[in-house]
Amino acid sequence: MAKTHLTDTAVERYRRPAKGRTEVSDTEPGLFLWITPNGTKSWVTIFRLPDTAGKRSQRRKMVLGRFPAIGVASARKAANEIMVLAAQGIDPEVKAAEERRAEEREEANRRAQSFANVAEEYVAAMKASKLVGGRKRPVTPGTAIGRESLLTRLVLPTLGDTRLDEITPAMIARLLSCIEKDGGPVDAALKNVRMVFRFAQSRGLFHGQLPTSGMTARQAPVKEVRALADEELRAIWRATNRQGGSFGAVVRMLMLTGQRRSEIAELRWDEVDWDRQLLIISADRVKNRAGTHEVPLTAPALAILREMQEAYEALGHKSGLVFPSEAGDTPISGWTPLRAKLNRTVQGELANLSDAEWRSIRAGGALRPDTRKLKAEALAKIGATPVTPWRLHDLRHTFITRCRDGEENAAGEITWSAPLDVLQATVNHEITAGVTRVYDHGDLQRRYRLRKRELLEWWSRKLLTIVEGTAAENVVQMSFR
Repeated sequence: MAKTHLTDTAVERYRRPAKGRTEVSDTEPGLFLWITPNGTKSWVTIFRLPDTAGKRSQRRKMVLGRFPAIGVASARKAANEIMVLAAQGIDPEVKAAEERRAEEREEANRRAQSFANVAEEYVAAMKASKLVGGRKRPVTPGTAIGRESLLTRLVLPTLGDTRLDEITPAMIARLLSCIEKDGGPVDAALKNVRMVFRFAQSRGLFHGQLPTSGMTARQAPVKEVRALADEELRAIWRATNRQGGSFGAVVRMLMLTGQRRSEIAELRWDEVDWDRQLLIISADRVKNRAGTHEVPLTAPALAILREMQEAYEALGHKSGLVFPSEAGDTPISGWTPLRAKLNRTVQGELANLSDAEWRSIRAGGALRPDTRKLKAEALAKIGATPVTPWRLHDLRHTFITRCRDGEENAAGEITWSAPLDVLQATVNHEITAGVTRVYDHGDLQRRYRLRKRELLEWWSRKLLTIVEGTAAENVVQMSFR
């Protein structure tokens, strides 16, 4: 077969055959261009291997790839390497297979030591309660889910495919700068990256100095939690009634009980003891992991739960969740937009909007001139009403503060305050009992059950006095046995 000195331009000009296959021999020994009727142009190397007697064996072929992905120069270089190996008695196909397996092993090893793989193991260990948090107790499921979400959203897209030993301080610094530029949780991201590396060290997957060494927090500490004033409590309570749904019910339950958000929002019906009027929150859902936590239910709290039970049954939900999301099969979600909507309603309550003004705000479509005017005035009134920022966790701070402040006389002096140990048992904080904590092995739930109920009944009456204007004399001082 005549040889042709091929060029990329010449290869492009070759037409596909009507049938059969066109074979073009290049001037590079063993290199051929094969063209099929469908127009595919492939590079093929033809070679022979010497047998044990030193004679050439049967002719062999090895496909290099297709044009134009592989150009003429690259094809010639590959063909030359194959012919050299064949002349040495080395099977190029066997050698190529060995190289592919070595690359696959290297890639598998790379993936095993990648940031994404180690982060996955780190999250799995947290969810299995195999990692200890700052309180020397296993990390809670809620914390594990939050850290997993942050890593997935902000860190893995950039560092996920990179081996731990290839991640440099500069790479992390660039990642943090991007997060900071977008107004994201840059310090939380740094903390989580650092924890993944420390986890890797503890498992023998990483050695040496952490690439996060010397990096410090960029954001000022957020200390905005506070106890809310009476007018704020009143506005929030009324706003939740207007907003309704699972979210409004959760907020009112937080106001009445002082519990943590996740412990109420993720409540299940099997944790509600109707006969004894208790919430019995399972040990795997409480933050301090000190066992089950009982929350006595007051009349307003029971009314909220009955309302949610009626809705649960009417909608035919089967999830077992007291406060489900709109889908019904997961706990309530979308906190940010729900909070934003609640804040607008709270602002309207603080602006003392009338019922007519509320109706005008909710009105849609083509409005009558008088309704349109009233709506504009109501919105302007809301916009002119200042609101001090607050968080849902402030409700817990408010509960604890009000219980400790207790009752006061005409001179403003405290005449009664909730006992510290009763309050700590109610909100499920570790009871500060000094040395007795080590020696006390009693059942704290049974010990404090009645006193917690007394405290929550007192607060329920106090709160309703604030938010609904119930007669103040209905709030009585508790003696607490």
